[in-house]
Amino acid sequence: MTVITSQEMRELEKRTINDFDINEEILMERAGISVVQAIWNEYGELSNKSFVVVCGSGNNGGDGYVVARDLLNYTEAVRVIAVAQPNSEVAKKNYERYLKHGGIVYIYQDLGLEKASRIISEADIVVDALFGTGLSREITDDNLVRLIEVMNLYSKRIVSVDIPSGVSADNGKIMGCAVQADLTVTFGFPKVGHFLFPGRELCGKLKIAKIGIPSLEMLTYDTNKELITAEALYLPNRPRWSNKGTYLQVLVLGGSSKYIGAPILSALSALKSGASMVKLISISKVCQCALSHDPSLICFDVGDGFNVERIEEFISNISKDVVFVLGPGWDTENAEEKLRIIKKVLQSPNDVIIDADGLNVLAQNVEVLKEKNPMKTVILTPHPGEFSRLVKRPIEEVKQNYELLFEFSRKYGVITVLKDATSIIADEKKIYFNVTGNTTLSKAGSGDILSGVIAGLLSQHLEPTEAVKTGVYLFGLAGELLPVEGMNSAFDVLNYISEAFKALKERR
Repeated sequence: MTVITSQEMRELEKRTINDFDINEEILMERAGISVVQAIWNEYGELSNKSFVVVCGSGNNGGDGYVVARDLLNYTEAVRVIAVAQPNSEVAKKNYERYLKHGGIVYIYQDLGLEKASRIISEADIVVDALFGTGLSREITDDNLVRLIEVMNLYSKRIVSVDIPSGVSADNGKIMGCAVQADLTVTFGFPKVGHFLFPGRELCGKLKIAKIGIPSLEMLTYDTNKELITAEALYLPNRPRWSNKGTYLQVLVLGGSSKYIGAPILSALSALKSGASMVKLISISKVCQCALSHDPSLICFDVGDGFNVERIEEFISNISKDVVFVLGPGWDTENAEEKLRIIKKVLQSPNDVIIDADGLNVLAQNVEVLKEKNPMKTVILTPHPGEFSRLVKRPIEEVKQNYELLFEFSRKYGVITVLKDATSIIADEKKIYFNVTGNTTLSKAGSGDILSGVIAGLLSQHLEPTEAVKTGVYLFGLAGELLPVEGMNSAFDVLNYISEAFKALKERR
């Protein structure tokens, strides 16, 4: 599903108006009516409900006047609270049409906060049409701040037009203060701010209304952002005649005396995601623990530590039909030697997933990514802290920063997964947002499982970007399937990976 920014939405509207002769009035009319239809579909019969529509001065307020006018077709219990007179021609027209239909408008400054609070509290549904996706600066006006606070405090239900007022459409951030909606109706395409926190939470339930904007193909307009949806994902093809040699092997290289379990979680999740053979290259303690959990794992014991000569000898003797997972539980001791190992693995003719301390070691010289085998894919799976170290930027600058992620992936020719409540994937062409998952996955070890899931899918010959998208979606789905959110260890998630595959098949 295509996702766009506020600027892209303005461009699409402009092209619709200029190239297809669909004027702004028609778009606003359809937008407002689509909100009313969404309210009916979500909350049922309108004639027995009362409404307050809070309108701003711009085109979002114009949409609100259309909503109010159309609601008058179902009930007389409609009131508008306007914070200012409309400042665009099309908004003015719809303000006047609403008045001609017998609509009532209260001017917020004349009304006062106490009376506005009472009117809002008495309504069954409050429609938020204050600010739309074009909001570009923080809300600092005390009167508007208090009005939004009153809406959040006293409304029984809030329906936001396009996006909750105060939420940035481009990054989901709160612009000073913001409306907490129960339902948001957006137009044409969802916006980035609908999927990034805190905007994602403030939207409530999101509905997308078609208001007459032609398809991107007809508009000859290309975008590079998508929401990952089940129907667009690929699952591995497993022919009935296949055997373990049909698929690639997965090699997990990691572990240390500090972090024994991490590479084991990666290895087990790769098996549970369909890998036919998983080999673990690690220290003695890790190998012993791994085999106690699953004797089908194949372990190569490196003794008490890693050195590049031993790993190089091992790599030179393995098949080319291998997927590497590099770094889970590695720790950063002897980092210089481990960086040399990373270089060797990057130069091998194998796809590589680098995770956890593999990323922390790589951060010492991220330029080695430019030395990778050009015929193979490198996948990085950092959380915000790890990505912060990779790009040498403060964590507050990298968190949810999809543009920086895209720039990084293009610069180094890699696929990068920025793990978070909304995970973001970037390859050299596109940005993808994933919204599956919950706080069940906010556990130590979850990232190790994700790297194994992606490796398992790669081993079954999915294209790298498709394997990453499917893996991230599936991993989130597995977290959602646990019976009680958050009351678990990462190890518990392993048991729901197969259930997640089943659920994904049903959704498709």
